[in-house]
Amino acid sequence: MKLPEVFQRLWRWIEINVSSPVSLWRIAVWRLRGAEIGEGTRLPACRAVWPHQVRIGAHCKLQHEIFFNYDHFWTPGPSIVIGDRVFVGNHVEFNIQGRIEIGDDCLIAPGCYFVDHDHGRNEDRAFHSQPNVIQPIHIEKNVWLGAGSIVLKGVTLGEGSVIGAGSVVTRSIPAHQVWAGNPARMISLIGTPSD
Repeated sequence: MKLPEVFQRLWRWIEINVSSPVSLWRIAVWRLRGAEIGEGTRLPACRAVWPHQVRIGAHCKLQHEIFFNYDHFWTPGPSIVIGDRVFVGNHVEFNIQGRIEIGDDCLIAPGCYFVDHDHGRNEDRAFHSQPNVIQPIHIEKNVWLGAGSIVLKGVTLGEGSVIGAGSVVTRSIPAHQVWAGNPARMISLIGTPSD
C-alpha cells in the first residue's frame, strides 16, 4: 500500500469513528436547548427552529445541512422523533407542525422532504388564510427512501418498504413493498423482480 492510500484510509477511519470536538460542542449546545441525542450519534452542521422538538436515537449517521423545521409556535416536544441506527442524508428537510416518527434502522437518502400539513382548499378564501390540515407521518423500522423522495401528511410507510428516488408518497404503503413515481405506486414486493 502506498503512503497516500494509508493516509486516506486512516483519515476516513478517524472521520467515521471519532467524534470531533466541534460535533461534541454542537451536541452539548443542542442538548442545552432541549434536544435529545442518543449515544454514538454525531451531529454535523444542521439547523433546527426549535431543537427541543428533536429526538435522535443512538448510533445514527447524519450528514450535513439537515433542516429540522418544526413549523409552528413553541409547544412541548419532541415532535420529530428518529429511532436508533438511522441514516439521514444531506439536505433532508423535516417540515412538521404535528409529528413524524422514524423507526430504527431506516435509510433516508439525501434531499428527502417530509411535510405533515397543508392548507385548506376553499376557493372563497386565500390559501394562506385557511387553517392547516395536519396529519402525522409514521415510518416503521427498516424503511429505505431513495434520494429526493417527498412524503406527505398522514402517510405510514410499512416495515421494510422501499421508496424509489424522486417519488412523491401521498398515501400509506404496506410492509415489504417497493413503490416509486409521482404519485408513488407499487412496483413490486420485496424479494421479487421489478417490472
